[in-house]
Amino acid sequence: MDKEKLHEELNRLHADLQQIEAPDDNDREMLSRLAQDIQRILDDKEIDREQYQGLNDRLKDAVTRMEAAHPRVTLLMRQVLDQIAYLGV
Repeated sequence: MDKEKLHEELNRLHADLQQIEAPDDNDREMLSRLAQDIQRILDDKEIDREQYQGLNDRLKDAVTRMEAAHPRVTLLMRQVLDQIAYLGV
């Protein structure tokens, strides 16, 4: 899997995150940060390991918190996590 494939998945996840209605302020804040992290990565031409690591950590937290309520989005999150790991970031 390459960076282009990862960016495709990030675009899908970013779009899905925009559609989620979070039940509380903490979840809204978490989703907003994820969307911002993803957008920064998509806008950057180079792989910044710190950005990917930060996204990786927040995605793991989001999967845990949102798995029951949003299984489709958490599946995309897991796919992105796998791709980040595959790239060795």
